[in-house]
Amino acid sequence: MISEEKSKRIRYLVEYLNKCSDEYYNKNSPSISDAQYDALFDELAALEKETGIILASSPTQKVGAEVLSDLPKVIHNIPLLSLAKTKSADDIKDMLNKNDGYLALKIDGLTVELLFENGILTEASTRGDGTEGELITHNARVFKDIPRAIPFKEKLRITGEAYIDIETFNSINEKIENDEDKYSTPRNLAAGSVRQLDSSICKEREVCFMPFNVLEGMENVTSRTERLDLLSSYGFSRIPSFNLKISDTTEIIEENIKKLKETALNKSLPIDGIVFFYNDAVYSATLGRTAHHFRDGIAYKFGDPHFKTVLNKIEWNISRTGQLTPVAIFDPVEIDNTIVERASLHNMTFIKDLKLKKSDSIMVSKRNMIIPHVEENLSIDKECEYILDFPALCPVCNQSTQIQTNENGDRIIEVLYCKNPNCAGKNIKKFTHFVSKQALNIDGLSEQTVEKFIKNGWLTAVSDIFLLSNYKDDIISLDGFGEKSYNNLIAAIENAKNTSLSNLLVAMNIDLIGKSGAKLIEDYFGGDAEKLLGEIDNGFDFTAIEGFGEIMSKSIIDWFNNTDNRNEFLNVLSYLTLKKPENKTNTESIFFGKRIVITGTFESFTRDELSEKLTNLGAKVSGSVSGKTDFLLCGESAGSKLDKAKALSVTILNEDEILKQL
Repeated sequence: MISEEKSKRIRYLVEYLNKCSDEYYNKNSPSISDAQYDALFDELAALEKETGIILASSPTQKVGAEVLSDLPKVIHNIPLLSLAKTKSADDIKDMLNKNDGYLALKIDGLTVELLFENGILTEASTRGDGTEGELITHNARVFKDIPRAIPFKEKLRITGEAYIDIETFNSINEKIENDEDKYSTPRNLAAGSVRQLDSSICKEREVCFMPFNVLEGMENVTSRTERLDLLSSYGFSRIPSFNLKISDTTEIIEENIKKLKETALNKSLPIDGIVFFYNDAVYSATLGRTAHHFRDGIAYKFGDPHFKTVLNKIEWNISRTGQLTPVAIFDPVEIDNTIVERASLHNMTFIKDLKLKKSDSIMVSKRNMIIPHVEENLSIDKECEYILDFPALCPVCNQSTQIQTNENGDRIIEVLYCKNPNCAGKNIKKFTHFVSKQALNIDGLSEQTVEKFIKNGWLTAVSDIFLLSNYKDDIISLDGFGEKSYNNLIAAIENAKNTSLSNLLVAMNIDLIGKSGAKLIEDYFGGDAEKLLGEIDNGFDFTAIEGFGEIMSKSIIDWFNNTDNRNEFLNVLSYLTLKKPENKTNTESIFFGKRIVITGTFESFTRDELSEKLTNLGAKVSGSVSGKTDFLLCGESAGSKLDKAKALSVTILNEDEILKQL
């Protein structure tokens, strides 16, 4: 085994020299002399040559960004199956009674398989459906904590988790001013980063990697934790773990689970549970597997703890549609080493259900250790009539508000809106939505920047974005801007001109037409905007499109029949080149032509990724369960949709069953 001191010294030198380079090149404030830097650089190069350990982030390695046109598919030699799940430490003890094992953090990221041959990383792939994944070697080469070369020269196949730590995740989100563009969880950000075609994006987001198993190689080492130690000596990160003996009690297991969770918080690691594995690799191999999971381990899922606090007030924030979203402001409470003092209350109905009012004692949580949520009102008086004190005037423009109702299954949801079509808050949000990731994806136009451009008279309609090059000198002279920022913005605008009809429809901010509805329209009309407009003029009934109801149909027809909307759509369209949609529909899929609802969270994909896969299979993805629903695809932490699906006898598929059909 490589000396632990030398391995640690390599890590230190890489981190320190990169810090010094940043000070020299980016901050113009070097902390060491050139001679000192060169001496440390030479020491690092000598250690790399001696040990065979070369980290991807080492300053001795000059790696250019790789850009691919697509992500090729790869079949896994050994299936990457999931684990059985439990919420009871007693179940872990039942397994421990058969052989020694260990507990480790279950990092919440994307499972990746790495193949090293002759000490060099030759292939990296995602888990995918467990049998088939995608090649991401170009991105894995820029992951933090993956050595580019190791002293182990035999074939080595390992699995681990690609993730983005919580501190980095928060830092990335803080730079995104438009709330709609913020990433929901570190896992979603990691999954999207790992699957980028341009490796420079993955590198910029500082994707990390932590191995948790050796699939092939190291056969002479039977202890799985010793294999992890060996990987650590090669330069990989060591996943936090605790060894367990057969004689250990449930109480010891629970105490170690608590310690591991504290470790994750201290190290800013995103986790969604703890895993137990048998330590003996030979014994583990004898246990085999089911069609869904290996029998040598189990995943322990913990619930989100609730904390008591006091509600101080409810604020109302405006969106691009004019919807006013209530936000609970409460006494600060520490959850998972962070201070939480606000949480979305979603809509008026949510507030009424909890009968929330100032000074109420409430219970709050951070769901999945990320999203603040009001769970319960301890002061609720179920017998007393409740009247919600909502703002009659918009907090931004001081004009009248109105209540609108939306159907969500068998429930009526009340939502508050600003009636003023010229509300400044709505206008700014309209622009930031237009350039958001789910729309035209134009970087460089934050909410603050849009506000400045509007005040200067450069932006009146969204199509004016394509004319910003007319104001080059004025934009460069703005505080916080410069020639580089201007050039980046114009380049992003040029890139956005090649887009799809569905992205354009989303960008135009049509009521009730989200990503899935826009994709249905795009597929129906073959991505042809002129054909769409012609059919609308001929009285087209959008309910002819499977998945479109009467309300959605009326919304899009009314929008296009408005002269101002139609003209602005045509203005934007004149700058764009629309790509034709790919026809990936598989009529043999059980999902083809079926109406599907998704609920809960999944390990193998995000809900957006699953929705896209289903759409490509010819399914109609809906947001609510009804008697017309064919399948409910159910992940972890499913909500009321699961109860309703059971009541309506809708076919329910869990993640393993979903993977078999994709």
